[in-house]
Amino acid sequence: MNCGKLTESIYERSVVKVVKTNSTENRKFYDGAGLGADCAILTGSKVLGGMDEICAGIVSGQASAFGRDSKVIVRAYLAAVNQVIACSANGEALGLHYVYANVTVMVPAKMREIKVRDMIVEASVQAEETGIPIMSCSVEVLQAASEPIVTCVVNAGMEKKCEDNLVPFEKQALADKDIVMTKWIGLEGTAVITQRSYERLCKRYPADLVGEAADFYKYLSAVPEAATAVKSGADYLYVVREGGVFGGLWELAAANGVGLVVDLKRIPVRQETIEVCEFFDLNPYELLAGGSLLIVTPNGGELVRKLADSGVPAAVIGRTTQGNDRIIRHGEELRFLEPANGDQIHTYFQKQENGGIDDEGTDISDHREEQQN
Repeated sequence: MNCGKLTESIYERSVVKVVKTNSTENRKFYDGAGLGADCAILTGSKVLGGMDEICAGIVSGQASAFGRDSKVIVRAYLAAVNQVIACSANGEALGLHYVYANVTVMVPAKMREIKVRDMIVEASVQAEETGIPIMSCSVEVLQAASEPIVTCVVNAGMEKKCEDNLVPFEKQALADKDIVMTKWIGLEGTAVITQRSYERLCKRYPADLVGEAADFYKYLSAVPEAATAVKSGADYLYVVREGGVFGGLWELAAANGVGLVVDLKRIPVRQETIEVCEFFDLNPYELLAGGSLLIVTPNGGELVRKLADSGVPAAVIGRTTQGNDRIIRHGEELRFLEPANGDQIHTYFQKQENGGIDDEGTDISDHREEQQN
C-alpha cells in the first residue's frame, strides 16, 4: 500500500465494512465519521424544555502528524482543532463547552530530550494562543520509531437545537453552490519540507523566500475563517489536509453525493510553494494542505469579501453540481478528478530516502539571527 491515508476503496472494504459487520454499536458511529471526516458527534439528552429543545452531546476529532520539525505536535493539535470546529459548524452547534486536547507523542530512542522539550514548548504556546488546553500529553520513547509520531484528540461538550434527543451528524453540501477555498494550497507541506531542507533550498532561492516558506506554520489554524463562514451562513465546511486540495475536493464531493467543477487557475497558491515543489518535483495540488478550508456557500463572492475584511485571503474556485462528475477545468481542457492516492509529502520523504539525502532539519530562528547579525 502507498504511504498516507488508505484509498477510498480500501478504507470502505477493510475498515468501515469490517467495523460495522462485527459490532452493532459501532455501526451507528460509522454512519457519521469516515473517510475525510475525522470527527464525530455523540448524541446526548435534552437539557432544556420549551419551544426550542436543546441537546447536550460530545464532539470529538482527531489528527496525526509525523516528522522532525519542531512544530510536529502543533500540526497535529491544530489539525484536530480544525476538524472539531468544522464538525460542530456542520452540526449547527449552538456552543462548545469544556474543550480540551489529549496528545500522544512517540519519539525515537536517539532523540535528545531538548528536542522533545522544544516540541512541547511550541505546542503549549499554541494551545495558549488557541484557547484549547492540552489536558494530557503522553510521550513514549520507542526503539522502532525513526521519527516523532503525534496523535491529538480534541473533545468538547456541544449544545444544539434538536428533536427527540437526535443530533444530526452534519449538514449536507448541496448542488449548485459556490466552493470557496481559504488561504493557499500546500501550506503545511511547504512548511515541513522547507524547515527540513532549509540549507538546500537557500542554495537556489533567496533567503527571504525560503524563510517565508518555513514560516507557513503561522497559517495552520482555520478557526478564524470558520467563524466568519458560519456567521455568513455557509452551508458546509471541509478541512483540507492529506491529499492536498485535490484530495479534499474529492472527499468533499464523495461525502455529500455531489459533483463539482473547479477552475484550476482560480485555486490560490503561493509562489513559495511553487518553488519548493518545483525543486523536489512535487505536485502542489496534492501536497499536505493543513490550514485551508473548502466552504460550500450560496454566495461565494460575498463570503470572500467578508473573509478579506477579517484578514483571511480566499477565492471562489468552482461550484458543486448534480451527479457524481468531479471535473477540473484548465482553460479549455477538462479532466476528471481522481481519488486521492497518498500525499506528496510522502513522495518527498521517499525521494530523500532513495537519494541518500538526510536533511536533519534546521532551527530557522538560528538562521534568522545569523542573517540579522
